[in-house]
Formats: sequence, structure tokens, C-alpha cells
Amino acid sequence: MKKDFMWITGIEDTFVSKTDRVSKRPLDEYELTQHYSHWKDDLKIIRDTGFKYVRYGIPWYTINPEKGKYDFDWTDRVFDFMKRIGLIPIVDFIHYGTPEWMDNGFINSNFPEHMAEYELKVMDRYRGFLQLYTPMNEPFITQEFCGRLSLWPPYLSGDDGFVKLLISTAKGIVETVKAIKRELPEAFALHVEASGIFFSEDPVFDKKVREMNDLRYVTYDLIQGLVDDRHSLTDYLFQKGFTSKDQDWFESESIEIDGFGVNYYPQLSVYKVSRNGSSIKLESYYGGTEYLKELILAYASRYSGPVFLTETSINGDPAHQIRWWKESTNLFKELTAGGVNLRGYTWFPAMDLINWDYRYGTGRVEEYLEPMGFIQLSMNSGREMVRRTGDLAEIISRDIATLSL
Repeated sequence: MKKDFMWITGIEDTFVSKTDRVSKRPLDEYELTQHYSHWKDDLKIIRDTGFKYVRYGIPWYTINPEKGKYDFDWTDRVFDFMKRIGLIPIVDFIHYGTPEWMDNGFINSNFPEHMAEYELKVMDRYRGFLQLYTPMNEPFITQEFCGRLSLWPPYLSGDDGFVKLLISTAKGIVETVKAIKRELPEAFALHVEASGIFFSEDPVFDKKVREMNDLRYVTYDLIQGLVDDRHSLTDYLFQKGFTSKDQDWFESESIEIDGFGVNYYPQLSVYKVSRNGSSIKLESYYGGTEYLKELILAYASRYSGPVFLTETSINGDPAHQIRWWKESTNLFKELTAGGVNLRGYTWFPAMDLINWDYRYGTGRVEEYLEPMGFIQLSMNSGREMVRRTGDLAEIISRDIATLSL
């Protein structure tokens, strides 16, 4: 991959399609934002705003509806159009959901093999066009929502559930990257994690805060074979179901990482830890560029290899969004001038998204709109999601054309 700085955007592509006693409503962001109907318009706006690269998700549950069966009608049309208009996709293969035929989803005994087969099948079909891919978006969120918090299938809970999801998803990433690297050695895997910072003013929480921060790195550490007996989380992992056999497997099967993706939202990525009676209380804390800088430098120091900001934006009115764009891109100018190996900046999402609470709610879809994109969505009287752009898109377009990083 060329070392030119990459201006990237992406379309929110959460696909938790399974309906059950917990939720009667599927969460398919493409369906809810009507991207399936307006995909050409959305991609044209992205191109016209000045972006060359787009993080773009594939709905695994629709293109692989049965075990061993694939339907590429959707991806054929989309990738052909991207090629014609000059967009380069960074394929986002798994954005939280699995196909419904896969019993128990992420903890299916053959999940790593299913994941590797699916991703290699897609990369091979579009050989020569697809060069950039993310094996699994934000594995920590999958481990947390599916394993610890019992919010998404397969609804495990607690630390034991978290570690089960960690082992399975990390093995899936390893098997997938190795399979693609064997067949397509030039493909570039941009790994993406939900970065976060926890802090406390109460020293009694020092150990807990260190553990919470280290858990955000554990997937990256594990797939690189870095979880040895000296690792800060080794005792925690072994207490919660990780075994010597698992440790040996990850050390012997370790992979190198092409690119490290940091996801950071100033309203969502920093938490203050305090007391709530006898339990722990987490409070969202506006992090701003101070904590974004801390995270980027932490990744650059902890790992070798280039760092990308793979998601950032802010929820609010256009003036608020413009301010964050300016602050965060100014930080990038400072960091790159200082020699930090930063290779890409991603405003994510390109267009407004639907809050995940929709899956558990009963209101109309427009009640869950989150104003985070430079493409603003609104529902008209005919139940069509209308797209429009404004000052934020104009400023992004101008800056992409003139900023030198």
C-alpha cells in the first residue's frame, strides 16, 4: 500500500439481524437508513466530498444465507460502481453480526473457519480490486455486548462470557488473516478497535482502571502472541477460562498487523470511574483532543506499524461537528509533524446513523437518528430518508483538498 496519507469515511454498517425473545427488531443499519435504496447517491456524495477511501461493510447474513452458499448480486453491483467512480473500499467484513445458520454465532465451534472462508471467498472474488480490509470491526464491542453484557446473541454474561468471546473472535481474526495472506499476500489488513480510556480520582480503583484500559488492547496483544506469563492480564484470563493450550496456540499462530485502527469519539470513549455505594460507577467524560492524542501515542508506542484513526465524529449541531473536525485535524498536523506514523483519518459515519437502542425500542426509526454524519438524514412524509449536505461537508471537502499531512 502506498504511504500517502489516507482521508477515509465510512457508512455505519451494524448488522445484528437475529430476532428473538430479547429483541423483535433486527438492527441492519443499511436497511434502517435506506442505504439499500440510496447506495449510489450515498457513494456519490462521499466521492464528491473529496474522500477516496471508504470503510464499507458487507452484510454477511445476506450474502452467505446458508452454509457454503453465497449470493454476490449486491456486492457485484456496489463494487463495480465504486470502481467506476474512483472510490477505494476498505472492506468491513464483520460489524457485530453473524449469519443465522451459524448456531451460537461467535462461539460456534467452527466460527474461526467460517469467518476465514467467508472473507477469503469475498477477497478472492474481487481479486485485483479489493486490497484493503478489516477482518472484524471492534472485537472488544463484540466481546462486551455478546459475551459480558448479554445484549446481543449469543447472550453470554460476565467475565467468563467475555473471555469465551475473546478466544473465539481472536482465533477467527488469526485464521482469516493467515488464509488471506497465503492467497493474496498484497492485501492490507487494517485492524480496528474500540479504543477507550478509563481514569479515576480514587486510588482504590487503580488496579481496576488498569485492567479496564488493558482489556481494550487484549485482542491486538493476543493475535500477535504477546500474552505471555508477564502480561498484565494473564492472571485475569486464566481465572476466567483461558488455558495454557490457548496461550500456546496464540503464541505459535501469531500474526503481524499491517495497520492499527483507533476508534475514538470524544463523547463516548473516555470514562471516569468512581464509587456508587459498594459498586463501581462509570460516567462519560468529554475527552476532546487531549485524550485522542494520548490514545494515538499509546498505540504508536505499544506496537510497531502505522496507526490510523479509523472512526471519529461528534453528535451535535453542524457548528459543534465543524469544531471537532478542525480540532482533530489540527491535532493530526501536530502529530505527523512530530514524526508519529499516522497514515489515515476517518470521519465516521459519513451519514447519520440509527442508535442501537432501536433494537430494543418500539418507536419509529427516525426517533433514533443520531446526527453524526456530514450527510444529514431526515424522514419525509412519504417515509423516505432524505439526504442533504451542508457546511460540514463543504469544509471537509475544502480541507481534504488543501491539508498536507
